[in-house]
Amino acid sequence: MRQESDSLGTLLLPDDAYYGIQTLRAVENFTVSNSTIADFPLLVKSLAMIKKATALTNMKIDVLRPVVANAICQAADEIIEGKFEKSQFPVNVFNAGGGVSPHMNINEVLANRANEIITGQKGYEIVHPNNHVNAGQSTCDVLHSAMTLALYFDLNELIESLKFLESVLAEKIVEYQDTVKLSRTCLQDAVPVTFGQSFSAYLSGVQRAKTRLEKVKQECLELPMGATAVGTGLSSSAGYIDWIYHYLKEVTGLPIRRHPNFFDALQNGDIYQLLSTTFKALATGLSKMYRDLRLLSSSPRTGMKEIILPAVQPGSSFMPGMICPTMPELINQIAYQVCGNDVTIAMAVEGAELELNAWESLIFKNLFESCQLLKQGIPLFTEKCVKGIVVRTEECRDQAENALAISVVISSIYGYKVGSKVAKHAFSTGKTIKESVIELNIMSEDLANELLDPLKLTVPTQSCEIPQRVAAAYKEATKAKIACIDLNTRQKIFEVITAVVLADSVIAKEEELIVYIASEALQLTISKDEIAQMLKTPVQPLSDLGKLNPADSKLIYSCAIWVALSDGSFDESEHQLIDKLQVAIGLEEKQAHDIYNKIVAIQKENSLYVPKSEELPWWDQFEQILVNALEL
Repeated sequence: MRQESDSLGTLLLPDDAYYGIQTLRAVENFTVSNSTIADFPLLVKSLAMIKKATALTNMKIDVLRPVVANAICQAADEIIEGKFEKSQFPVNVFNAGGGVSPHMNINEVLANRANEIITGQKGYEIVHPNNHVNAGQSTCDVLHSAMTLALYFDLNELIESLKFLESVLAEKIVEYQDTVKLSRTCLQDAVPVTFGQSFSAYLSGVQRAKTRLEKVKQECLELPMGATAVGTGLSSSAGYIDWIYHYLKEVTGLPIRRHPNFFDALQNGDIYQLLSTTFKALATGLSKMYRDLRLLSSSPRTGMKEIILPAVQPGSSFMPGMICPTMPELINQIAYQVCGNDVTIAMAVEGAELELNAWESLIFKNLFESCQLLKQGIPLFTEKCVKGIVVRTEECRDQAENALAISVVISSIYGYKVGSKVAKHAFSTGKTIKESVIELNIMSEDLANELLDPLKLTVPTQSCEIPQRVAAAYKEATKAKIACIDLNTRQKIFEVITAVVLADSVIAKEEELIVYIASEALQLTISKDEIAQMLKTPVQPLSDLGKLNPADSKLIYSCAIWVALSDGSFDESEHQLIDKLQVAIGLEEKQAHDIYNKIVAIQKENSLYVPKSEELPWWDQFEQILVNALEL
């Protein structure tokens, strides 16, 4: 044992200890956790690099004798090369004094080892931890600089971990680029996508995180060396600022830059908050991806069962055969810890007072822990999980074909009402959308096979082009059906529709548009001016209706009933008009009653699929009304 004294007294240190009394007092005062600065070797390495650069600087400006400076540099090189045991850096990560204890720990180790190099024994006879190792420096500028430099090295390793994950995800995207699956929104069935498309979102998130880290990494090269205690540079010698950044670049091999404002650097911790936020964004993004993988691999018999994750260990001490998604769960826990660390860092950054943030020890503990968890967890997960993901191709395609959500394709062509009808039919019968549209005579089998192929629905050009083509054909077919109606009959339908619209003798502004739309649907060449003039005259008596054939008579009557019922009200004036129409066309009471009941039944059935509040106005679907009337 050897003795060492300070203003508080004398303590005994182990003979093999290179640290001194200030380090020992810190150990006695602050051992509240099992974590010491030795657990963050990049911080220790960065401190040694800075001490070497300052020794070279002080030798250059004649503050240190070459023998002292060279011994400090040799001792620093030994720390950089990892030749010292972890026990030489025993200061707890939780300490006080703005980080004085870890700073003095490195000063004492370097001083004792430098003395040993020169004299053959530990001590401070030739090299003193404060007077020589710490010449022209303060804990304030040294610890801040070491932290950001260490984070630069740490970020390089984290970025390499992300590059590994990036490459494996890219391989999975290529492997399963044509494997169709069912997407989900709010955990409910949505529309088909491919695994390549789904995984591309994960890849983009990883690439974006990598870009952010590359950018924030560059800010870690701005150091405040020369600021000393509060930013004024007090106690540094002439020429120190001129040379310190030269030697920092030489020692580290990095393009170290002088921080533009020393006062800013020592007071404000937004660089730490930015780093922490970047870690949190990465962690939460990864956690989301890993939660997805847990869901997609859930319960190989009763869950989503879309993918198989590699088994790395038994999943239960109780249930034989259970394999749990252990690697995704590891990342989820890492993400939770990183988010917790971010809260601590935010509080410590905000808690800075006046000219110094005294909580940098706490900040570096949480920043390094977050970075370390990510850089070590990501490669483990990539190797033991992502690389071995197997997609259950057949099960995924079956689920995609059975998705009710692809009824959106039907609604894009035939309207929401038909799409809803198909979806409800599929749900109630347990059939696919494709089987339902065929069974309901909405599409031919060939058309359904072309239109509802789930893989085609994942390709934007095809998923847009095919429905548009079919919708255009459907619209043309509707127009062709209407064109087949005798022109005289269409004119009579128009007269009757106009009479129904104006039956209450109140001409609203939109009714002119309604009548014009009806004329377009009936393919009549009547201008808006003619319609406007027509609406200014009293409703003409229904004439020449008795000369129509029975089929056309029923068609006209059906259209009149349909329009009268479509606005949700059937008032007295409309009743009187419909009664006159029945007489004028010579329709028997029973026939008229049957037509009315059929239309009521159809509209009631439609309301099961589309609420009244969501239904289009009747004039926007007048062409379909005509077709329905024809089918009646």
